[in-house]
Amino acid sequence: MGAWNHLITVFVTGAREAGQPIAETLASLNAQTYRNIETIVTGVDAGQLPDPDDFLGFRGLFAEPALDALTILSDAGLDYLWRGSHVVFAVAGTTFDADAFALLNGILSARRPPDLVVCDHDRRAGRNDAPQPCFLPGWDPDLITQMDYIGSAFMASRELVLSQRPLARQSSLHDWMRALASRTMTVGHLTEPVMHFVARMPEPLAGENTFTPPAASVAVVIPNRDQPELLRRCVRFLDSFQGPAPELVIVDNDSADPATLELYADLKEAHGAHLVTVKGPFNFSRMVNQGVAATTADVVLLVNNDVEITQPGQVEAMIANAMRPEVGVVGARLLCPDGRLQHAGMVLSGSANGTAQHAWRGAAKDANGYLHALRTRRNVQAVTGALVATRRDVFNAVEGFDEVNLPVEQNDVDYCLRVRSIGLRVLVMPTDGIIHRESSTRGSAKTPEVLRMRSADALVMEQRWGQQGDPFRNPHIETVDRSGGLFPWSDGNR
Repeated sequence: MGAWNHLITVFVTGAREAGQPIAETLASLNAQTYRNIETIVTGVDAGQLPDPDDFLGFRGLFAEPALDALTILSDAGLDYLWRGSHVVFAVAGTTFDADAFALLNGILSARRPPDLVVCDHDRRAGRNDAPQPCFLPGWDPDLITQMDYIGSAFMASRELVLSQRPLARQSSLHDWMRALASRTMTVGHLTEPVMHFVARMPEPLAGENTFTPPAASVAVVIPNRDQPELLRRCVRFLDSFQGPAPELVIVDNDSADPATLELYADLKEAHGAHLVTVKGPFNFSRMVNQGVAATTADVVLLVNNDVEITQPGQVEAMIANAMRPEVGVVGARLLCPDGRLQHAGMVLSGSANGTAQHAWRGAAKDANGYLHALRTRRNVQAVTGALVATRRDVFNAVEGFDEVNLPVEQNDVDYCLRVRSIGLRVLVMPTDGIIHRESSTRGSAKTPEVLRMRSADALVMEQRWGQQGDPFRNPHIETVDRSGGLFPWSDGNR
């Protein structure tokens, strides 16, 4: 069965200021293969529009000289002026590919039609400049509060517009989109750049990652086996922790080095550390679960012993975000000892095995990433368990880490996916100065035992999450284990 022909209302704004570009916008609308569109141009008189007879194949071309987009969004008394089940806003000068609205209408034929459709697009700083594509990470309710990365490249349902009416009138389309960040809604993503704007590439807003030191009780859980120098560096951040002193739980797995046992005694005296002993083969999931069970705090900070936090305020920002009721897990931007990027969120590759891989690995420590991916707080499918903040109630709701099926690897990915499955967000923070000496305790990742374990873990993930997609992964940009994004036009060896 074909897609239902939804009536889409297009509001063309800014025509009074733009002058001639309105003709380009209207011409691109008139060239659409999909014709169930009504076009309303705001801020101009009917005499400034082309002959309406040229648009008879549409549902109409109208002028509303006294209106603007934000008035339409906020004033229920004007709903009679537009008839569409969905609305698109186009600043004068915007152009659309001929199949743009056919593709938008096709997305509405999904079993659960989306309330909002965000669209890949391109932007030109000036009319004569080369276009730059905006391959979006889908709908990210945290990113939209920090950066106007969508602009007017979206389609909203009439129901969504009406449901936002209790809010005060917004001052911009971006503010209207920011107000959607707290909503639960169905969102679609048109991953073809069929809209073209004369606008600069988006930049993050200043001050969006500031935080108030958390008032919640915090527990720090650190799994450890010997490596006293690693652990000594790991716990230094406690000396400058902002807020009430956290509980410190060290989960020990058969340590035998006298220097380690001496350090444990020092940490008990300095920070009131509580020691939990887990014997037998290395089982990271069991160590985490027993460590969390030994605490009473509202928020748990899981820290690998090979993590070093060199700048104050970083974990406090993570904890503050973990306290948000819509958030379940908060991870961090981690650096290798040489300063290159080790972790900034994980991507589900789209393959059937359900495993996740690191994005942007190897990028320079001062890199911004595509669309500022490395300098903004973002939603992701999963983060590494090397440094994670999560609430106790969330941990209990998904029954902690899987110590039976995923004792060593992929347990962090599995935990994040289970948290997302109950409707909570997984975030990665743009932290600075956090070093991760990956797998320093466990040792080589290429021994036969580790390779067998990794194969078994992959089978579990395939059976559990093999069909899980990644709504934050754009198909036009590959970021897995790459210091820079691979685009369709990039050198494949990059």
